[in-house]
Amino acid sequence: MTRDVVCAHSYHAETPAALAELTPELRDIEATAILFFCSAQHDGIAINAAMKELAPSAEVIGCTTGGEFTDKAYSQGGVTVVALSGNKVRRCAAALAEYDQGIAVDEAVRTAAASLAARLSIDLRAINPDTWIGVVLNEGLKGNEEEVNSILGQVAPLLSFLGGSAGDNFELKETAVFYDGRVSKNGSVFLLMELAVPHVILKTSSFEPTETRLRIGRVQGRIIQEINGQPAAAAYAAIVGAKPEDLGAMVFAGNPLGVVIEGEPWVRSPIMALPDGTLLFGCKVLEGSELHLLRSTNRLVEDTRRALDEAAKRLGREPSVGILFNCAHRCMEIKVKDLEAPFREVISGFPVAGFHSYGESWLAHMNHTLIGLLLG
Repeated sequence: MTRDVVCAHSYHAETPAALAELTPELRDIEATAILFFCSAQHDGIAINAAMKELAPSAEVIGCTTGGEFTDKAYSQGGVTVVALSGNKVRRCAAALAEYDQGIAVDEAVRTAAASLAARLSIDLRAINPDTWIGVVLNEGLKGNEEEVNSILGQVAPLLSFLGGSAGDNFELKETAVFYDGRVSKNGSVFLLMELAVPHVILKTSSFEPTETRLRIGRVQGRIIQEINGQPAAAAYAAIVGAKPEDLGAMVFAGNPLGVVIEGEPWVRSPIMALPDGTLLFGCKVLEGSELHLLRSTNRLVEDTRRALDEAAKRLGREPSVGILFNCAHRCMEIKVKDLEAPFREVISGFPVAGFHSYGESWLAHMNHTLIGLLLG
């Protein structure tokens, strides 16, 4: 008897050994869609080819990670795969947009979207968001996510695309996405699915807004030059009670900023103080915008549990599978606070596959967040 969902994982750091372990688990599913998440040390093209050989009619997409997990495993250096049958995904199409081929991001994304629409014979501006969902895997270091999300919102205004940015085990050197035997180190891969079951999207971050607000001054890309009319690094350090020379990963992780909408923070994390006194952020921030200083709830595990429980209630049934994109900042917090065991327990209630991402996408690009897709 074939299965409708398979979430498989291998701890092996060598691709042939990982595939030898994964392949038997994927033989008893007639997959329509397959997503894989692998360490940057793995051969993603070989994994893509092996998955396609197992399921020739399936769409297969993947990316490198900052760590991989399922409901039964948690690694940094392995491979995670989720396969969905036609009983979950009626039909789907994928496309790769590459931004290092002399093509602007706008044109590349629009071309990929047009390819999806043509292959599925649909109008992206008119499809039903109750039955269609998009997944986007972005290369994680070039900073294209905001533009990609903006264009997706223009070409498919009713549709949700959610996903994560590829990682490279925190080396911050090179990340990649994979599709159709190709690898892109400056691109995005899109998977558009017509679902046969209900779905819900969940979002959670373990931060809450404070009353402290910051006015963002001059901005260049993801570099903030001024906060409250002062040099950004010095102003931020004073606000969080640190010395400028002490600004680092732990200070940033504990004191992110956020756009607050209806009381809910959409996190924008500083990631580096630059020598010229500016701050590099993991997301673009609009010049002239007002951000709140956020404080940790210190409830990462509990907030994750609540988000999953509330999403399952909205789904109206026990989820059959979850695809989760968990921020690398949350991964660091899990490690520093020794939360791996309770985090693994929280995501073990039903089949889950996911990875630690260099930024999360849903409606916007954000940090320090868990974004998830649950299927009924």
